[in-house]
Amino acid sequence: MTPRYRTAIAAYVAAGRHLSEDRDGAKTVKQMARDIGTDPNTVRRWLRRDHRQLWMEYWPTINELWEPARVGKHIAQTDPELMAALDNSLEKLIAGASC
Repeated sequence: MTPRYRTAIAAYVAAGRHLSEDRDGAKTVKQMARDIGTDPNTVRRWLRRDHRQLWMEYWPTINELWEPARVGKHIAQTDPELMAALDNSLEKLIAGASC
Protein backbone atom coordinates (compact mmCIF):
# COMPACT_ATOMS: atom_id res chain seq x y z
CA MET A 1 0.00 0.00 0.00
CA THR A 2 1.21 3.49 -0.87
CA PRO A 3 1.89 5.75 2.12
CA ARG A 4 -0.59 8.57 2.55
CA TYR A 5 1.78 11.52 2.68
CA ARG A 6 -1.00 14.06 2.40
CA THR A 7 -2.55 12.69 5.60
CA ALA A 8 0.86 12.43 7.27
CA ILE A 9 1.64 16.07 6.46
CA ALA A 10 -1.77 17.20 7.77
CA ALA A 11 -1.21 15.32 11.05
CA TYR A 12 2.34 16.68 11.27
CA VAL A 13 1.13 20.27 10.92
CA ALA A 14 -1.86 19.75 13.24
CA ALA A 15 0.48 18.47 15.96
CA GLY A 16 2.68 21.56 15.57
CA ARG A 17 5.67 19.49 14.55
CA HIS A 18 6.35 21.89 11.66
CA LEU A 19 7.64 24.44 14.18
CA SER A 20 11.31 24.58 15.12
CA GLU A 21 12.50 23.42 18.52
CA ASP A 22 12.44 26.93 19.98
CA ARG A 23 8.98 27.58 18.42
CA ASP A 24 10.40 30.79 16.94
CA GLY A 25 9.78 29.75 13.36
CA ALA A 26 9.22 26.75 11.16
CA LYS A 27 11.46 23.90 10.13
CA THR A 28 12.70 23.82 6.58
CA VAL A 29 10.79 21.78 4.03
CA LYS A 30 13.76 19.38 3.87
CA GLN A 31 13.66 18.83 7.64
CA MET A 32 9.94 18.16 7.51
CA ALA A 33 10.36 15.71 4.62
CA ARG A 34 13.02 13.82 6.56
CA ASP A 35 10.73 13.62 9.62
CA ILE A 36 7.78 12.36 7.57
CA GLY A 37 9.82 10.04 5.36
CA THR A 38 9.13 11.53 1.95
CA ASP A 39 10.82 13.92 -0.43
CA PRO A 40 10.74 17.74 -0.07
CA ASN A 41 8.73 18.21 -3.28
CA THR A 42 5.85 16.19 -1.85
CA VAL A 43 5.88 18.21 1.37
CA ARG A 44 6.09 21.49 -0.56
CA ARG A 45 3.23 20.52 -2.87
CA TRP A 46 0.85 19.45 -0.08
CA LEU A 47 1.70 22.43 2.12
CA ARG A 48 0.95 24.80 -0.75
CA ARG A 49 -2.28 23.03 -1.61
CA ASP A 50 -3.74 22.10 1.79
CA HIS A 51 -2.14 24.55 4.21
CA ARG A 52 -1.84 27.70 2.13
CA GLN A 53 -1.97 30.13 5.06
CA LEU A 54 0.91 28.37 6.82
CA TRP A 55 2.83 28.12 3.56
CA MET A 56 2.56 31.85 2.97
CA GLU A 57 3.58 32.58 6.57
CA TYR A 58 6.73 30.45 6.66
CA TRP A 59 7.89 29.25 3.23
CA PRO A 60 6.65 31.49 0.38
CA THR A 61 8.73 32.19 -2.69
CA ILE A 62 9.14 35.74 -3.97
CA ASN A 63 6.82 34.94 -6.88
CA GLU A 64 4.07 33.85 -4.49
CA LEU A 65 4.46 37.02 -2.46
CA TRP A 66 4.03 39.14 -5.59
CA GLU A 67 1.21 37.03 -7.07
CA PRO A 68 -1.64 39.05 -5.51
CA ALA A 69 -0.20 42.26 -6.96
CA ARG A 70 0.06 40.73 -10.44
CA VAL A 71 -3.41 39.20 -10.38
CA GLY A 72 -5.20 42.12 -8.72
CA LYS A 73 -5.41 45.72 -9.70
CA HIS A 74 -2.33 47.84 -10.13
CA ILE A 75 -1.20 49.34 -6.82
CA ALA A 76 -1.80 52.90 -8.05
CA GLN A 77 -5.42 52.06 -8.80
CA THR A 78 -6.05 50.53 -5.39
CA ASP A 79 -4.30 52.99 -3.10
CA PRO A 80 -3.23 56.41 -4.42
CA GLU A 81 -2.05 57.50 -0.95
CA LEU A 82 0.35 54.57 -0.82
CA MET A 83 1.69 55.41 -4.27
CA ALA A 84 2.24 59.02 -3.22
CA ALA A 85 4.12 57.89 -0.11
CA LEU A 86 6.25 55.52 -2.19
CA ASP A 87 7.03 58.28 -4.69
CA ASN A 88 8.00 60.60 -1.85
CA SER A 89 10.30 57.96 -0.35
CA LEU A 90 11.91 57.33 -3.73
CA GLU A 91 12.55 61.05 -4.23
CA LYS A 92 14.24 61.24 -0.81
CA LEU A 93 16.42 58.23 -1.64
CA ILE A 94 17.45 59.74 -4.96
CA ALA A 95 18.17 63.11 -3.35
CA GLY A 96 20.28 61.43 -0.66
CA ALA A 97 22.23 59.42 -3.21
CA SER A 98 23.18 62.51 -5.25
CA CYS A 99 24.66 64.36 -2.28
